[in-house]
Amino acid sequence: MYERIYSSWEKEQKEEGLQKLEDNFYIEAKKFLENLKIDENESEPILSKLFRKEYNNATFMLNDLINIRLVKILRSVSIEKELNKEKLTREEKSLYERFKNDLLQILGKKPLPLEIKEIEEKEVPFILVRILRQLPPIVGSDMKIYGPFNIEDIVTLPKENAKALILRKAAKLVFFENIFSNQ
Repeated sequence: MYERIYSSWEKEQKEEGLQKLEDNFYIEAKKFLENLKIDENESEPILSKLFRKEYNNATFMLNDLINIRLVKILRSVSIEKELNKEKLTREEKSLYERFKNDLLQILGKKPLPLEIKEIEEKEVPFILVRILRQLPPIVGSDMKIYGPFNIEDIVTLPKENAKALILRKAAKLVFFENIFSNQ
């Protein structure tokens, strides 16, 4: 893991754009650092000193890597340039969306809810939602009739109808990642 941290840190410094990091990069790096911290308590003084040095170096590189990547993410948000989210870790994707929405609000633009963005990213025809208020029957985008709906109903609706209800705060997305995890 030390080599991965070093390699990622080195590439991120050299390149202007973001480099691809695996989704679980930070989680694995944290586990690695925790193990080094344990190894630092080695009874052999020389080994203990080596583990402490490796821990300090890895911690420095990881912190610097995070800072470099955050600057790149903030820069792209500030110039309203869309990032390739495939290069971001899970944690960075969440930060990126929050930064973008906050900037849009500062500029007086209305950001899309994160649920809508999540739906738009998926190539699925139907969405599972939880109904938040009583609604009369609706005609779906597939020309079928859905409803009437009661509060707390869980229903599958065409993507466009689900988005419309979520935007009107009449429905909420349900476990999207778990349901479509094989896609």
